[in-house]
Amino acid sequence: MAKKQSFLKRGLSKVIGLGLIGLGLSYVAVVSVVMIPMVQTYITYAHHLEYFGFNKFDRPENYGLAPGKTVNLKLSSSDNTSIGTWFIFADSIHRKSVLHSHPAPEENQLARIPHALKTRPTILFLHGNSGTRALLERITVYTGLTARLDANLFAVDYRGFGDSDGQPTVEGVTMDARAAWDYLMLQGSKPQDVLIVGHSLGTAIASLLAADLARDGSEPKGLVLMSAFSSLRRLMEHYYLFGFIPLLQPLSYIPHGPRLLSWSLTHRFDTLTLVPEVKTSVLIAHGMDDWTIPHTHSTILFDTFLESYLPSAPGLPMNPMSNYNWDDYAVQQDKRAERRRKIVQTTVIDGFGTLEEFVDAKKEGRRIAMLKTSAGAHDIGRLEGVQDVIGMMFGFY
Repeated sequence: MAKKQSFLKRGLSKVIGLGLIGLGLSYVAVVSVVMIPMVQTYITYAHHLEYFGFNKFDRPENYGLAPGKTVNLKLSSSDNTSIGTWFIFADSIHRKSVLHSHPAPEENQLARIPHALKTRPTILFLHGNSGTRALLERITVYTGLTARLDANLFAVDYRGFGDSDGQPTVEGVTMDARAAWDYLMLQGSKPQDVLIVGHSLGTAIASLLAADLARDGSEPKGLVLMSAFSSLRRLMEHYYLFGFIPLLQPLSYIPHGPRLLSWSLTHRFDTLTLVPEVKTSVLIAHGMDDWTIPHTHSTILFDTFLESYLPSAPGLPMNPMSNYNWDDYAVQQDKRAERRRKIVQTTVIDGFGTLEEFVDAKKEGRRIAMLKTSAGAHDIGRLEGVQDVIGMMFGFY
C-alpha cells in the first residue's frame, strides 16, 4: 500500500512538473510573439477591430447623429496619406440650420464650417485604439460634448483606422493629428478656440500634438487627457490581461528582462517625457475603476507636472538598519507632502470624485488639474460630470 502511494506521489509530482514547464514554455512563446513588431502594431492600435465591419462614414445619421449635423471629410496628411474625419456642429449652430433647411445639402454643410468655427469653440477629438470614429461609445461622447458644452467637434480616424489609408506608426498618427489641426486653422479657427481632447491611446497622440504646437509657438485652448497612460513601456510592464493576469510582470524577475522589453518596443509612446514641452493648461481625468489602464498612470503624470514645485525627492536610505537615515527620509517625505497640500487645491465632489488643481506660475499661470472619478471605468468621457469639469475649466460655460 505504501509503495502504491509513493508511486502515485511521484506520478503526481511529474505531472505537476511537466505542467509548470509547459506553462513556462507557453509564457515564453507568448512574450516572444508580443515582441514581434507586426504583432505589437496590432496590439497597440488594434486598428483592424472595427466590430461591425460595414461602416458607412458618409451616413453618420446611421449611428445616431442628427441629420445634417455632421460633415464627412477626407484630409491629406503631410505625407499625402488620406484620413477620414467627421466635423460635427455644435447643437446651437445645428438647430439654427434646421430652421432653414432640413437636412442641409452637403455643399451647404461644408460652407458652414468656417462660420461654426468662428461662432463656437471646437474640440479636436483623438480617440483610443480599436474601432473607428463611428464606434457607439464615441458617438455618446460626441453628442454629450456638442450638446452640453455647445462645442463643435472634429473626430479623426488615424491612418489604418476606418476609411483612412496606410498603417499606423507613432510618426504617422502624429502627422494625422497635425493635419486635422491645420485644417481647422485653414478654415479660420484660432488656436485659442480649439481644445485638444485625447482618450486612452489618443492621450499620447494629443500630447505629441500639443508638444509639436508648442515648438511652433502655437497654444491651443487646452489639453484634456482621459484615461491616460504615462508611457507605453510602463503600461506594458504592469498590464493585466482580463484585469487580473500580469502578462509581462514576470519579465522583471528575469535578468535584463525589462531592458529586453524596452528594446523590443516598436511604438514608443511616452507622454511622461513630453511634460516639459507642453505649455497649455491640462486636465487629466481618470476613472478609479478603470481596469484597462490603472488610474495610477494619471497620478504619475499629474505629479510630474507638479514636481518642480516640490522639495527634491529623497532617496531611499543606504543603510536600511539605520534609524537616523529612515527618520531623515520620513522628514523629507513629510516636507514634500506639506508643500503639495499648500500648492494643490483639492475639491471633493460628493458622489462623483475628487478634483485636484494647481496654478503653474512658471508657465504663465496655466492650470493643471486631475479629476479622479469613482465610476466611469475606461470610457470616462461619457460622464456628464467629466464634461462639466471640462466646460468649467476651459470656459465653455
